Amino acid sequence: MTEFNTTKRLALISPEIKEILNGSEASKTLKEVFDDLHPYDIFMLCEDLADKEIAECIKALGMPTGITLFEQFSDERKEEIFDCFSHEWMADILEEMAPDKRADFVKFLHDDDKLEKVLPLIARAERIDITKLIEYKEGTAGSILTTEYASLAPDINVKTALERLKTQAFDRETIYYIYVVDSERKLIGFISLRDVLLAPSSSLIADIMHKNVISARVDEDNEVVAKMLSDYNFLAIPIVDAAEKLVGIVTVDDVVDVVIEESTEDIYKYGAAGEYVDYMKTNSFAMAKQRVLWLLILIFVGFISAWVLERNMEHLQAVVALSFFIPLLLGTGGNAGTQSSTVVIRGLSTGNIKMEDLWMVIRREMGIGMIVGVFMAVMVSLRALWLDQNPKVGLTVGLSMILTVTLATTLGAFLPILFKRLKLDPALMSGPFITSIVDIVSLCIYFRIATMIFG
Repeated sequence: MTEFNTTKRLALISPEIKEILNGSEASKTLKEVFDDLHPYDIFMLCEDLADKEIAECIKALGMPTGITLFEQFSDERKEEIFDCFSHEWMADILEEMAPDKRADFVKFLHDDDKLEKVLPLIARAERIDITKLIEYKEGTAGSILTTEYASLAPDINVKTALERLKTQAFDRETIYYIYVVDSERKLIGFISLRDVLLAPSSSLIADIMHKNVISARVDEDNEVVAKMLSDYNFLAIPIVDAAEKLVGIVTVDDVVDVVIEESTEDIYKYGAAGEYVDYMKTNSFAMAKQRVLWLLILIFVGFISAWVLERNMEHLQAVVALSFFIPLLLGTGGNAGTQSSTVVIRGLSTGNIKMEDLWMVIRREMGIGMIVGVFMAVMVSLRALWLDQNPKVGLTVGLSMILTVTLATTLGAFLPILFKRLKLDPALMSGPFITSIVDIVSLCIYFRIATMIFG
């Protein structure tokens, strides 16, 4: 077969791959075509193929490339491809998958009958591993850990340690960090591969290991684990149970997935767009159903604003110019509240703002609101004077602007922290929700000041 360069390989399209699959030496040809390609590039080339054809590609590529290709797909697509295999192949795939990805996929599978037929075909060690990992609660360190870590006993020398690492290396997630455990699997230290390579052959692991181990509990929130990895700049962090026994590790690549997922969920919540869904694969009715609930809630909040306007119609009829500045006040207040809540929600997420900082944050946002409000008040007061030639209108609009912006920034800071204290996601205090609350407050302020000034 003619040799493919990288550019030609990446230019392959589905019909050409289908043609290869129909050939007499599909396995050999595919391996030549995909040789040296990153698994993600192979996934991109195969993504548009039919499920059965992807299954044929996986079979042709064999282990481990075929399994790595399978792991690239979403759980929904994995299940469809999985159904194209025989029970024996299903068992082989589950055996070879990374433990954390395998546990997630098994939890996702809805066909219990299929699992009952496949699981007995899997090696006992992998069956035990699956059973243990699927019990961990979603959103905890246990749900994203892998059991493929390198470990050593403390009472062996470096020469023996290197021999044992050679036997472990081929199926471990990483061997850069090696964890030292006692006879009961309790975590007592760690050592880097570099330390092992540089140490004298006769040195005991117990003498060269680091005893101050940074670890996380198996029931710890995965966002906390992600922050620990970031703070300590680790490639992986050991996960222990209540008895301090090592149960697995969480690696940087697992954390990246968590951070992306959590950030996406927060953005959806903050925009009051419901739960995250795959935009291109979800029908319009399902997406509309997601959004309509929040919009209905916001409509009911808007009814309160309408009621405030209705109660103060006499002011608008007496001084028509007051009505011209309502959209300006509401828009500015809503924007100021959204700015404040965005900064605070992000600060809570990164740990830059803590619960004990509540009053300091509120004082700071109140001060920022007053400074910004004064600048905005000068501009709108001059505009009001130019429009109506009535100093009372200018004074009413200016004072309202100062108070509105100040209260908007204060509420934007306070409400997310309140939600955090109530054990709710601060992102639920969405931009539209903050805006709707500020609208009500702004109208009440505006008409109260108008009553005081105009009588």
